[in-house]
This record gives sequence, structure tokens and C-alpha cells, in this order.
Amino acid sequence: MARTEDDQVRYLDLLLRKSQIVRGTAARDILSLKSQETRGRAWGKRNGYTIRRIYRENLSAYKPGVKRPDFEAAVHALLEGESHCLWAYDSSRYSRKGAGDVLKILDSPGKRLVFDINGLDTERPEDRRRIIEDAERDREYSRVLSEKVRDTKAEQRDAGKWLATVPYGLKVTKKRKLKGNKWWPVIERIHNEAAEGKSQRKIAAGLTADGFTAPRGGHWRATTVGKILRNPVYLGWQVVTVKGAPVIYRNAKGKKVRVFAKGFEGISQAVWDKHRQTAAGVQRPAGFGTDRADEQAPAENSPAAGFTWCAGGGFEEETGHRAISNGNAFRCSDNLAGIPCPAPCTATRSGVVRVVLAEWKKRLAEANPLDPTMLAVSERWVALSHPTESEAESEARGQLKVAEEAVARLDRLNAAGAYGGRDGESTFVTLRRAAVADVETARKEWEKVAQPLGDISVLTDPARCAELWDSSTDTFRGQLLRLAIDKVFIRKADYTGQRVTPQRIVIEWAKPRGWKPPKKKQKVESGAGKS
Repeated sequence: MARTEDDQVRYLDLLLRKSQIVRGTAARDILSLKSQETRGRAWGKRNGYTIRRIYRENLSAYKPGVKRPDFEAAVHALLEGESHCLWAYDSSRYSRKGAGDVLKILDSPGKRLVFDINGLDTERPEDRRRIIEDAERDREYSRVLSEKVRDTKAEQRDAGKWLATVPYGLKVTKKRKLKGNKWWPVIERIHNEAAEGKSQRKIAAGLTADGFTAPRGGHWRATTVGKILRNPVYLGWQVVTVKGAPVIYRNAKGKKVRVFAKGFEGISQAVWDKHRQTAAGVQRPAGFGTDRADEQAPAENSPAAGFTWCAGGGFEEETGHRAISNGNAFRCSDNLAGIPCPAPCTATRSGVVRVVLAEWKKRLAEANPLDPTMLAVSERWVALSHPTESEAESEARGQLKVAEEAVARLDRLNAAGAYGGRDGESTFVTLRRAAVADVETARKEWEKVAQPLGDISVLTDPARCAELWDSSTDTFRGQLLRLAIDKVFIRKADYTGQRVTPQRIVIEWAKPRGWKPPKKKQKVESGAGKS
């Protein structure tokens, strides 16, 4: 029975994993995970453990870049003494990254890891070699399988078979070719209207007004329209994703591959070229001025662009929505897309910049050393004026934090009894001495590159600040505003033609890294409640 001498409760964690994603099914409801859980609970009951927590994963344990927060949490809980044993159905369900993921358990005295179906248990010294060998075997199996799958997909892609999620407006045939579904007319409408010169916002608003729902439901947005207009699959070409964007795939001979079913025609190349040239500003729709010459530079954005929000959508990022630049004004993005907003804002760009700049200068001129915004300005000014030094300091600070956490972790493990006995005590002293040395090394490296608070006198001096603003480009002016401002909320005008006033602007001022608002002092009630 898994009990301590004083009959304390022993806790067991179960790690359940299924590598194949089952779309539309919650991870906890997948059949194989349920069967693993049943077996794990039975094992725990037989061995006198109490189930503390069950970790469920529905992802790969081999693919690079895949994050496994549940796996990391389960291992961390075991090493930190929160659980006394970690159970997995078999070694391949635990990890396929090789021996490294099991050695961290094997090299921690008193930490029990069980692979049920393999009959392996870290409490048995004779199982150590088998556990390491199985971990390496699982890693090699996954590597070979990954290469086979990659080669198979390459062959299928060269044959013009569609392997990814089917794009909106299309469906896949039995031969893995694409052709239009009932929403294909929407795709044609989007491309044709874009070729006629309509903006993405107007196209989205028109689709919403006509009762069409977006691919993921709800109202259409300009960004959704833009993604459709930039996806070459609608021309009929095989595509792959590169840095999040679809690009035309080319085979080993450098040729494009058709992915549409025989007899189905996609968007014509002429329509595609016309709306892409219009979007690039090379070609203008009739009545919209002349085409842009190559030597003409595009106009710079407003300094306030990028952090303006519509106050009608609320003051929280989760519920609010942007106020985007449209013409000579900032307008509610939802309202432009045809999505209802209770109080859609419209404010001239020059008016917003005028008010925000005045409030920004006023806040900096006060130069209150206790103001957290001024601390944020100092930090951000260093990053803006000395970006290389700022990046080096940030990296050094991170290394120092990692080293300090390593010492703290050793102390926690020692307090939990991980280094018992004479040998364990010697091991702990050696490891901690090395960890403390790492902290001192990291601290010295940080001190070499640590920057004092930035000298912001050029910003707090009204005359010098005005000179800096006047001599800067709109892009740099936007960076200056962001030194002290995170967001600007714009309220709807009380009447048509109302000027932008400070009452219509709500500014969310910047705070330094790690800043937390001070706790409010509780008021002591008078009378009987007062002690």
C-alpha cells in the first residue's frame, strides 16, 4: 500500500494523452482518454493512492514547437512534491522527446513515475534502463513516422490534393480536389466588388446588410474579406502557409499545382490582378484620381493611429473595439463593418491629435516622481532612444531571474525531503553552491548592461519637448505619444459637427513593468465595530 509510516494520504496524478486531434470534440470527452482514466483510477485504488488531479491532452508529444502546459504542470507538481506519483498509460503517452523527459524524474530521488501498460516503475532500480531505452525508442519511432507522413503529404500536394482545412466557399471531393459549394457566389461577389474599387469595409458592410454570415458566424469584418482576397487558392492553385499567410505552392520543378476539380473554374486572373493592383495603389477605380507614380511616397499615418478605441464599445479590450483611420477621421470599426454599436464614434484625426498632444504635454510637464506613468515614460524612453542597450538589459534580467528561480527550486525540493541522507545532503550542497554561483554570474552580467532610468528632461521641458515634436516625423511622433499612453478612447459626439474636446477623449495612461495598483486602506467603522 502506498502510505507513509504515519498513514498520510499519498496523492496520484494521471497524465492522459491522445495525439490525434478530434475536431469538434472536447479533449475530456475523447473515448481513448476516458479508457485511460478508468485504468489509471483502478491502478491508483489498487496501490492506495488518492487521485489529486487528472491532466488531459489532445495533441502531439513529438512535433517541434508544440507547447504542453498540462505535461509541464504534471511534471512540475511531481518534482515539487505536490503529488507523490505520476501515472501514464505507457511511455509513448508520456513523451516522445527522448530520454531527457524521463531523466529529470529518474535523477530526482523519491519521485515515482509509472508506465502502466509497459509495467515500468521508477521505484524499481532494474526498470531504469528499460525506461530510458523505451523513451529513445518512442522518439525514434515518431521521427521515422514524421518523415513518412511528410513525404506522403508532399506527394499528395504535388498531385493537387487538398490536405488542409477547406477554405470558405469551397468543398472537397472524394479525390481531395476542391470545387465551389453554396457559398461560392459570396466569394465571387467579394472579388468582383473589390475589382470595382469597393473597400474591404464596404464589402463587409454590404454582406452583413444582405444577411450573409461570416465564415465563423456573426457579422462580416474587413479583415475577413481581406484574407479571402489575398488567398491564391481561389485562383485554383495549391497553397501552403508561410508565416501565417497563404502563398502559392511550387513543386520540385518550380511549377504551380492546380487544386480545383476538373470543370470548375475559380476567380479569373484578370479580376484577381485588378483588385490586387487597386489594393496596392498602383491602379485607381474610375473617379478616384490618378494612379500613384512610383516616385510618390505614401502618406504617413496619424501619430494617434493604432491606439484609438471607440468608447461606445466599452473600455475593456475584451469587449471594446477599435476606432480606425477612415478618410480624415477616426471612426468606429464595428460601425464601418455594419456591426451595431451603441454609440459609434467619429472624430477628426487632427482634432484627436490636438487634444491628446495637449494632455500628453501637460502630464509630462508635471514631472511628478511618484506618478507611475512617469516611470513608464523613463523605461520606454530608454527602449526608444537606446534600443540595443535596452534589449541587452532585458535579456540579462531574464537570465538573472532564471538563475534565482533555480536556487529557489532547490530549496523547495530540499524542504520537501528530496535530498535526504548523507549522500542527498552532499548532493544538495553541491547543486546549490553551483546555482548560487550562476546567480552571481548572471547578476554581474546584468549590472554591466543595466541602464539607469532614462533622462527624460527633453520631454519634461516644454520648450525642448515642443522643438522635438515639431522636428519629428508622424511615425516618431506616434512613438513619443506611446511613451505615456496605452490607449485613447473616443466618445460619440453629442451633436453633428461637434469639435473634439477633452471631454470626448478618455486616455489610458501607461504603467511601468510589473506595476500593481496600491491596495486601498480599509476604513475603520465607528461605533461598535471599532476596536
